[in-house]
Amino acid sequence: MQKESSRLRARLSLLSFLVLCLFLALFARLWYLQVLAGDRYGDLAEGNRVRQVVLDAPRGRILDRQGRVLVRNRAAWAVTVNPSELGGQRAAVLGRLARVLKVPSAKLSERLRDYTGSPLRGVPVAEDVGVAQLFYLTEHAEQFPGVAPELLALREYPSGPVAAHVLGYVGEISAQQLHSKRFRGVREGDTVGQAGVELTYDRLLRGRPGVRDVEVDAKGDVVRTLDSTPPTPGNDVRLSIDLDLQRTVEQALADGMVAARALPDRQRGGTYPAPAATAVVLDPRDGSLLALASLPQYDPRRFVGGISRADYGRYASSPGKPLLDRAVQSVYPPGSTWKPFTAMAALRSGVVTPATLIDSTGSFAFGNTVKHDWKPGGHGPTDLAKSLRESVDDYYYAVGARFAAAERGQQLRHQPVREELQATARGFGFGRRPALDLPYGADGTVPDRAWRRRFWEANKKVYCAGSSPLYQELCRSGYQWQGGDDLNIAIGQGDLQVSPLQLAAAYGALANGGTVWAPHVAQQVTSPAGHRAVRTVQPRKASVVQVPPADFAAVGGGLAQVPSAGTAATAFAGFPLDRFPVAGKTGTADLPPKAPFAWFASYAPVGDPRYVVVVMVEQGGHGGESAAPVARVIYDKLFGLPSTGVATGADRSG
Repeated sequence: MQKESSRLRARLSLLSFLVLCLFLALFARLWYLQVLAGDRYGDLAEGNRVRQVVLDAPRGRILDRQGRVLVRNRAAWAVTVNPSELGGQRAAVLGRLARVLKVPSAKLSERLRDYTGSPLRGVPVAEDVGVAQLFYLTEHAEQFPGVAPELLALREYPSGPVAAHVLGYVGEISAQQLHSKRFRGVREGDTVGQAGVELTYDRLLRGRPGVRDVEVDAKGDVVRTLDSTPPTPGNDVRLSIDLDLQRTVEQALADGMVAARALPDRQRGGTYPAPAATAVVLDPRDGSLLALASLPQYDPRRFVGGISRADYGRYASSPGKPLLDRAVQSVYPPGSTWKPFTAMAALRSGVVTPATLIDSTGSFAFGNTVKHDWKPGGHGPTDLAKSLRESVDDYYYAVGARFAAAERGQQLRHQPVREELQATARGFGFGRRPALDLPYGADGTVPDRAWRRRFWEANKKVYCAGSSPLYQELCRSGYQWQGGDDLNIAIGQGDLQVSPLQLAAAYGALANGGTVWAPHVAQQVTSPAGHRAVRTVQPRKASVVQVPPADFAAVGGGLAQVPSAGTAATAFAGFPLDRFPVAGKTGTADLPPKAPFAWFASYAPVGDPRYVVVVMVEQGGHGGESAAPVARVIYDKLFGLPSTGVATGADRSG
């Protein structure tokens, strides 16, 4: 009995000890939570009570050189859907919402599927929603969980699609862009520039978001605002683009394409397809762009609120490639618009003088091939001025042959080959992307021996796998540089490729005596409402061509005869060249089996040049009949002259 009592007391003692230990542990934990960690958990509790709401900053405006609004913001009521709150009612809620908004339910699902932003934010599924629809959704909120009206700031384009490629568009930042230095500090779900000026000047246009601290109750409803830092609106960007001129250029291009489609294509039959066109108007005194147009173009209004995959797919798959800015991103053989640069190289290297006569017979034999002039009977004895005025091909074949002979002689003497044609071209800015304040420019190609070797190494498997005799011959020879390549470059053909913007900048150097300005579309960045200048875009020299002034004068003298008595005379008939003298060059670039690409590159007024105008019509035929008439309309606008519109010329020369 006594032994039983001793065991019981031992058990009670052990139990008491365990209870005491538990109380001590509980007391220690409470002391830790209230004393040592009290501040930390107090902050956490406060954090559960206080929410931070990010306030989006209004995006800055984009203005033309006169201060006219090209892009601005407008307030619009949108309907947003938070997918996380739909639960198992997703299909039913979206079905009811589709009936209220009068859109297909599939479209709402597509907007939700395309959204890549934060899952905590509502997804805009409809913009510009009517008041009656908003009231209905508010009054029947219990039928639409996760659906809420929201006031959004959307981009607005008062002039519609005018200058679309210059202005660009905005869209929600992508996962890839979030890791880019350009978008440092941008949050998931934010709207940023995706193309054009909207992208280049995004950081300045975007502004700085604000923050509002609000107190919420246990249900998450807002009780009161504790503190607020308002957003800082984005800056305005004033462009060098002139809205009225831009409209004229785009309309002239559209009319020129229509007119070219009525011209007979005597080589291929039918008429020219003319599916696209582009134009550049540049100030040769500082490189500022007054107009930059590419047709067909997209409508930036389609991107407002987010473009659907279907709409974007239609743009991306369209044969006309409306998303492509041909003036900046595309490259082409320049045809005879290149001849002034061949002439510059020939004068600088002593291959010819302005008075050198070369007999044009209509053909030029070189090795085993015969090159033909556009004029079968030839032009007779030709000096430099006549070669430009009449676009004499076999004059430039002869010049190219002289360069080829000089290079061949250097090789035989084991001397370094001086590629004068290419060196002159690079001096005028060809072969490198212009330092333009728009994204996605093109380098173009100035082919030389080093380029040919790189090209061969990259493509020899394709040539050697081919079964045609030409491919097999190229495989055996290694596709080495030939003298005929110099002849092709001399007339702006072969592997030579330039963008319309590059050609405009180079013609600017022809006009001003050798300075190649870096082209730019922005003039100034100002604070909202233009109260102060944030940044002024300063003109910048890209390069200065080292050519004697007499050579510029000789080439310029020949170009000045083209609109008055040369290959563009028909297009400029009746134009007051005595008051506003124009210097220019037509071009017809061959890209078989396509129809020729029509070019006209020019500047005016001669003696005090203020404008460079370059026009190119894809598969539009000859430069004198399709491109020069478009340039004529542009010059009418520039000089304040009445215009009768685009009238195709009858000149079918190069």
